[in-house]
Amino acid sequence: MNREEAQRLADRIRLLRADLKVLETEGVLVLTAEQRASFDAWADSTTTQLAAKFDVDTSDSQRHLSWGLKIVSTLGGLAFCAALMLFFARYWGYFDTWVQVEVVSALPLVGLGLTEFAARRERTLYFAGLMALVSIAAFVLDLSTLGRVFNMIPTEGALLAWGVFSLLLAYRYGLRLPLAAGLGLLLAWAPAAISTRMGRRWLDFGDQPELWALGGLVVFAAPLVVPHRRNGDFPFVYRVMGVLAFLVPVLILSTSGYLSYLPGQDSVIERCYEVLGLASAAGAMALGIRKGWTETVNLGAAFFALFLFLRLHHWWWDWMPHYLFFTIIGVIAVGFVLVFLKLRAKAHEVAA
Repeated sequence: MNREEAQRLADRIRLLRADLKVLETEGVLVLTAEQRASFDAWADSTTTQLAAKFDVDTSDSQRHLSWGLKIVSTLGGLAFCAALMLFFARYWGYFDTWVQVEVVSALPLVGLGLTEFAARRERTLYFAGLMALVSIAAFVLDLSTLGRVFNMIPTEGALLAWGVFSLLLAYRYGLRLPLAAGLGLLLAWAPAAISTRMGRRWLDFGDQPELWALGGLVVFAAPLVVPHRRNGDFPFVYRVMGVLAFLVPVLILSTSGYLSYLPGQDSVIERCYEVLGLASAAGAMALGIRKGWTETVNLGAAFFALFLFLRLHHWWWDWMPHYLFFTIIGVIAVGFVLVFLKLRAKAHEVAA
């Protein structure tokens, strides 16, 4: 059992206690004194063991504080990364070449050492996550500086190295933010490498939305093929990154058909990608509902609304009064709300 699984068990126990109290108050289910004592003893013992071993949150106030700690530690890590970059940008020219090489080579190792030190002494991994971000920034600074010092031509290989380094940190310590950073870097490296093989500059990887979309599909499917028994919360990151990496490029292509590899008129390509975007967003919602992936449902719904707005904009904006256009958008939104409410009611009937 990892910390995420332990936290879910602690949450179930807390909710079960609250539900039992409500049921007893309403007279639906009343436990005997012996049963109540047995349940309380089991619940107290289990939550105490989980708190001692995994440092889980056993109350609502602790969960709120944990979210605050995650936000603060992330902001702190980003602040240290910015400070590191700005410090060297300010004073780097005063150092000799050999000092520059030794410093940037040692920084990632120092960051790794501090990350390991923090992880061994703090089970919640807030400080470890902070130091992991600093380690990634130091490694980025390391390769960038060494390339300038030795007058090396920048290549897409740096993106691969940074991405792999981030993923190693993520899987070593079970950290989701380095995982997201690593996946983002690998998603950038793939189109850059393919662009280079096609004779283009690797720095133009941002102008290859179809390659990004293919990478998004791979990332989304990865946790379906490779199980994450140790890091049960990692598939969430894969799904979010995969959906964004697929639907954002499709959204771009629906308005900028000239970026596509497909032959044909730009307007036709844009219409095709609008249809693909609507279908993909609807599919993401359906799959998310079926699998219980809340983040996939929410992202699918958001992008479905965006693609629908673009389609209606192309149909009506130029010839319809703008106030009437937005009125129709509002009416359509109300219609979707009613449809979703009916689907929700049917889902309750099936569950009953």
